[in-house]
Amino acid sequence: MVGTPLLARVAPAADPTTQVQETPDDTMSTRQTVTLGSERFRVGPWHADPVVAYLALFPEQPRPSVEGLRRCCERLSDVGYSSIITSALHTVEADPFLAAGFEEYDRLRVLAHDLRDVPESPSAGAPDRLRLRRARRRDHELALAVDGRAFPAFWRLDRTGLDEAIEATPRTRFRVAEIDDEIVGYAVTGRAGDQGFLQRLATEPTRTRQGVGSSLVLDALRWAGRRRVRRMLVNTQYDNQRALDLYVGLGFELTPTDLVVLSRPIP
Repeated sequence: MVGTPLLARVAPAADPTTQVQETPDDTMSTRQTVTLGSERFRVGPWHADPVVAYLALFPEQPRPSVEGLRRCCERLSDVGYSSIITSALHTVEADPFLAAGFEEYDRLRVLAHDLRDVPESPSAGAPDRLRLRRARRRDHELALAVDGRAFPAFWRLDRTGLDEAIEATPRTRFRVAEIDDEIVGYAVTGRAGDQGFLQRLATEPTRTRQGVGSSLVLDALRWAGRRRVRRMLVNTQYDNQRALDLYVGLGFELTPTDLVVLSRPIP
């Protein structure tokens, strides 16, 4: 079950400079910023494979140019990466990537909840011992362990990915689910204005169909509703039928919007 921010992008003022400015060091062992003229890219190693680069755009920036993407690919090749995987992109953002040699790797469904009818009672079927609480700093590694068991390698989060999910929106709620003092799931929910995002949801595979996931989702919806959020968005893979059934069962509806994850070998 995967959540990705869908923040609107606003074009910044044009920068007339054509000089290349590269801010990261040569190792790029962590997520860093590559600045090429007026264009910026967030890059770093992909958690599932250290020779694969992760490439993301910054919120509130325009679509990159084809030339800017090609130069970024050259930069990543120079420091030893063999291929690139992008963050989830709106289909309208994908055109310059496709023109620069990227291909579709995966496609995600986007679902929306209007928050008009959210049950106040706990999820039916949830055990009495289930408790939801605010995540503490020491819970992060335990939540990531659940994440690692809940998702295939490609979709797992590492510490950097979790931090980015938490920091992706101006307001964030990070909750864990416990049964008998054992963390069995977590959810990261974000808010930007009146738009909500279920950024990440993971539950212990041994606790499926015990109300853990639905309890976390309802908790996120109620939190958003109290803050006058008008719509909550979430995305998940096309073939993740269990997640789709969960979200639709809790009042989410499929939207006509898809997100795409792109990849390309380099050089």
